[in-house]
Formats: sequence, C-alpha cells, structure tokens
Amino acid sequence: MSAEVLESARPSHVPADREVDFDIYNPCTLEADLHQAWMRMRDSMPHGIAWTPHNEGHWIALAPELVSAVLSDSTRFSNRIVLVPKSTSGEAYSEFIPLSLDPPRHRPFRKVLDEQLKVGAVNALEGSIRELTVSLIEAFLANKRCNFTHEFAEHLPLQVFMKLVDLPLENLPELKHLADQFTRPDGSVTPAEATAQFQKYLAPILAERKGSGRTDLLTHIADAQIEGRDITEDEAVNLAGQAMVGGLDTVVNFMSFAMFTLAGMPELQAEIVKDPGRIPKLVNELIRRLPIISSGREVISDVEVDGVTLAKGDIVIAPTELYALNESVNACPFEVDLDRAVKKQVTFGAGPHICPGQFLARLEIKILLEEWFARIPSFRLEPGQDIKHLGGVTAGTTSFWLEW
Repeated sequence: MSAEVLESARPSHVPADREVDFDIYNPCTLEADLHQAWMRMRDSMPHGIAWTPHNEGHWIALAPELVSAVLSDSTRFSNRIVLVPKSTSGEAYSEFIPLSLDPPRHRPFRKVLDEQLKVGAVNALEGSIRELTVSLIEAFLANKRCNFTHEFAEHLPLQVFMKLVDLPLENLPELKHLADQFTRPDGSVTPAEATAQFQKYLAPILAERKGSGRTDLLTHIADAQIEGRDITEDEAVNLAGQAMVGGLDTVVNFMSFAMFTLAGMPELQAEIVKDPGRIPKLVNELIRRLPIISSGREVISDVEVDGVTLAKGDIVIAPTELYALNESVNACPFEVDLDRAVKKQVTFGAGPHICPGQFLARLEIKILLEEWFARIPSFRLEPGQDIKHLGGVTAGTTSFWLEW
C-alpha cells in the first residue's frame, strides 16, 4: 500500500496539538523495544488521546482509563471496525464474527466459542499439550541451542489449535499466512482477498462437518444454534474465520516475547528453578508485562473525549500496551515482579469481547514454562543476533536463538 493511501491529512475536528507521527504497524523507529516505543510516544503527548495520520488517520487512546473504555464501552465505541486502515483491513475483517458485532448481537455467537474454550474444556487438553511440549523441547535439548521461534513457538500453539479444529497440519502454512495479513500485513494479498480465501477454505469443511457427530471446534460451529435456530452457512463461515485468525497468531507471538524477556533475567530463572510452584505467578506477571494487542473501535456518534470531539466513523486504537505499563496502574510497570500484589492488565481485552481463547493461552504458557525449566534451568540469548520487535495489531518479534 502506498504512503499516499496510508496517510491522511488531519481532519478539521482534530486540533494540531493532538497529532503524533506514530504508525502502529511500524512503531519501533526510535526505540528498538516495542513496549518502550509505545511508552516513548505516550510520554511525548500531554493528552489522553492523540491522532495519527498513518493508516488513513485514526485516534490512539493514551490514558489507561480511556484504553479500557474504548475496549469495553460499546455504547460509544463499536466493534464493527477493529483494524486500520479502515477502508481495507477494517472493512474486510468486519465480516468475521463475533468480534465485529456489538452487544447484544454478539452474545449467541460468542457463546458458541465459549462452550469449546471454557476452562473445563481447555483443561481436558492439558495432557496432549504437555506431551507435545516435551517432545518439542527434547528434540533440540541436546543441541544446547534452538531457534525458539521456528523450533517451538511456531509449533506448540499452532499444532494445538489445528488439533482443536481438526485440520491437517499441511494446511498450516497457508492458513497462518492468511491470518498474518490482518495482524501484520505484508502486502502479498489484500485483506479482502485474505477474507475471501478463508471463506473459500472453510465453507466446504463446515458443510461436510454439519451433523457429522464429530467433536472438534469447526463441527461445533457448524452445528450451532443461535437463539433457537440453526446457524446460517455465512454465519458459520465467518465465525470460524474469526476463530482461525485468533488461534493462529497471538500465542505464537506472546511466547516469543516471554522467552526473549526471560532470557535476559538470570536471577528470575534461578528463582523459578528453586521454586517451580511460582510459575503460575510468573505466567500472570508476564501477561501483565508483555501486552501485544492494539485493537480498534469505531466511534458510533460524535462524542467528546479528553477535551476533543471524536467524529462519527472515526477509528480509535486502544493499545493494551499503554494500560498495564502505565505507572498509575501498576507501580514499576516494566519490572517482572512475582510478588506484585495486584496485576492490573487488559492484555486479553476488556468488556464483552474479552478474548475467548485466554484460558487456552494461559495453559499453554504455563506448560511451556514448567517443562522448559525442568530441562533447561538456565538460558540466554545467543550473542550477535539482530532481533527486531515488530508492530501490528498483534505485535511480534523476528526469530531468535537461545542457548544454554
């Protein structure tokens, strides 16, 4: 996409002192660390909300209370558009449900996902997740090094998800590529093309599984009842598409950020090895410390926020990075403190659209840490690497090597 398409002149209702040069897809221009880059931008603005000309122009919530409100207040901020640029990524992704639906329309569709991703259902997967985790670690353990991204992070959560939807692993590269076009687009296909390809792939699978008696997530979607009626074919395809995009991206990236961070903290590693019972606290603290989602909402009608008017149709990005890492929310927010009394975060979102996959994500991260530290008690980043943090709706890192 050209810069002319991506950038937009400041609208008349946006004061000049609210404009900031910040691209959520390329935030690390002055600061190599993703989270520091977000905080540098926030600290450069004396306001609770700013406007950027990038990606067709949109607002960015800076104050933590506003980040939370944008994510949860559907009376002012609609879920119809959650991605920027609005005219391309935003409109294309608005076909996927339930994320693009506001309450109460989203509830029966969200219920379909919740039934398969609730705590009890997810805990039943623990044995298979642990078995796969162990096999992946054992495959590179004797090498004294691994490319964590390619040899672990791109395998565990993705293989678990592919088992959950009962799809062949050989389809994974194609599906992962399509999912990435929404969160970190590379221009290889347009968002509309990615949506169409997801729909084309899923439609015959859902039709074949409807009434088949199988127990996977896609069959559950195909057989779903929506307020007493059968789910339509279009609804099933778009609900399944939402599940695919969510399941094929976020945990991969979070695991990479978590291990990248832990690799530079030998004292914390030693603490965990000494007392593995603290791993659940570590999971919670890493989730607080490493938010990576910057989701958007569409302004429903003209509304005054932080002394400025947001116009109907404007898009506001709510970066989860700017909530938990604000000093007013968590003291010493950049420290990984297992004894932190209260860990406030919106890493999985807030309000009615909080991530339905959060229980599965937590379980996968917990098992990774348990099995990793049981075999690799001390590890570090291999020297000489050029590791970059990547922006996007879901941020990520370039691949990196760990050694022990």
